[in-house]
Amino acid sequence: MQSALDSFVFDKVVLAIGRTLRVEPSGLLRSTRLADDLSLGGFARLRLALCLEDLFDMELQNDTVERFQTLGDIASYFSFRYFRDVETAPLGATA
Repeated sequence: MQSALDSFVFDKVVLAIGRTLRVEPSGLLRSTRLADDLSLGGFARLRLALCLEDLFDMELQNDTVERFQTLGDIASYFSFRYFRDVETAPLGATA
């Protein structure tokens, strides 16, 4: 189950990178480096932050995106924060 959630989050991160940089997502890996591999500068990081906020429906702190080094860093961040507050109904509960 966890790997499915991780894959879901990583797919959203790749979508954000594709929208932000207009790059083909097929070559993007968790190890892809934002600065070195994608040449992601300050303005592009701001655009990426906005796109990630829209896709995950959550607000990022100003310095959060600056701390990300790889796509895997972004996916890990959102995997933890996006799903930690998701409430699940107890087994046997009816809606």
